[in-house]
Amino acid sequence: MKKALMLVFLVVICSTSLFAFGIGVQGGSNLNGGGGNVAITFKLDNKPWVFAVDGYFLDNYVSLGITADMWIAAKKLSGPFGFFYGWGFAGNIGLGEPVRLGIAARALGGLNLKLLDNFLELYLQLAWQPGISILPKFGVNLWSFPVQAGFRFWLK
Repeated sequence: MKKALMLVFLVVICSTSLFAFGIGVQGGSNLNGGGGNVAITFKLDNKPWVFAVDGYFLDNYVSLGITADMWIAAKKLSGPFGFFYGWGFAGNIGLGEPVRLGIAARALGGLNLKLLDNFLELYLQLAWQPGISILPKFGVNLWSFPVQAGFRFWLK
């Protein structure tokens, strides 16, 4: 067992030089009002996908969610300033009374600032997130606009 764990550790350590990855934290709310969220984000430099796992808090209600966003474009504006836009998916489960379950599509855009020789990325993003509630009853919500600000450390 120890040999297998050591082999996995060596493969991970040796392969990290093949790509860079960013890991960070973001927080935000919904422009429609109510609650706030905090998330851990992850992105590889050579793939257009950004993933987040978040917790959303509203009064005594907690929802756990995931997002997977594909950046269609990520371009520089000037110097360390840039912008990005793309599309994605979201899903969440509400842990309260009643239990809630939902899925959504996403269209997003944002601004970013890369500092310290691209080691630190600061960003602000806004998404339009039309979704479907599955539990406790079926429903459609076309007007959801989550906004997040965050930072990501890029490790090579």
